[in-house]
Amino acid sequence: MSANQSVDRALSILWILNGAKQATVTEIARELEVHKSTASRLLSALEHQSLVVRRPDDLAYELGQGILQLAGSVNSQNDLTKSAQLLVETVAQHFKLTANVAVLDEIYAVNIAQSAPSERFFTPRQYVGRRTPGHATSSGKVLLAAAPDDIRKQLVHEPLERFTQWTITEKQELLNELTIVKEQGWAASNNEWDADMTAVAVPLHGIANDVIAAVTITGFTHDLPSDEFTSLAEDLTQIVQRFGRLLE
Repeated sequence: MSANQSVDRALSILWILNGAKQATVTEIARELEVHKSTASRLLSALEHQSLVVRRPDDLAYELGQGILQLAGSVNSQNDLTKSAQLLVETVAQHFKLTANVAVLDEIYAVNIAQSAPSERFFTPRQYVGRRTPGHATSSGKVLLAAAPDDIRKQLVHEPLERFTQWTITEKQELLNELTIVKEQGWAASNNEWDADMTAVAVPLHGIANDVIAAVTITGFTHDLPSDEFTSLAEDLTQIVQRFGRLLE
């Protein structure tokens, strides 16, 4: 039996139990049209991952707690995305700048929400769902500054791509900046990804005070000049703290 076939049959078992609520090894083997030993082996693998559990009274199987945890993660992500959109709309109208919310994906920032102020005629590029370079974006710096050590170690082993003449490509320089970002509580991208574009990002904290996302404002250099980074970051932090509870 190939690996793909095993995976397909294991997933089929989950769908069988989802419909039948519970089933014995014999019943599952009959549904899959496989030998009982094959069904038993697949069920053992699923049980090891807490995706199914065997009832002690009749030895029938039913879905386990692992399924609930996976479902909860999906619901949580959906809730985060919906609430993030409300937040960026508030931020965009307040600053009259494009606003984004991004989450960490390895050493990249992935935008899950974006909004532009209604007064602007300029339509920014749509970044929702896109991976953006962590080392060259303000959101990426915020997320990497709070990332576990194993994630940050990837920065040392992978080359840092240059996008403009101001992109940080020296690894130690980036690590030093991430230390500063963590201490000051915000990050900036000053023409580092797109020339003549600047951005400021602050962390969005979860219930456990961990950083779950980064909230960013982006604009042309004349709209978001570097000498205003600090004051804008402080203002953005206050808004995120006020409205961030929607994302918890």
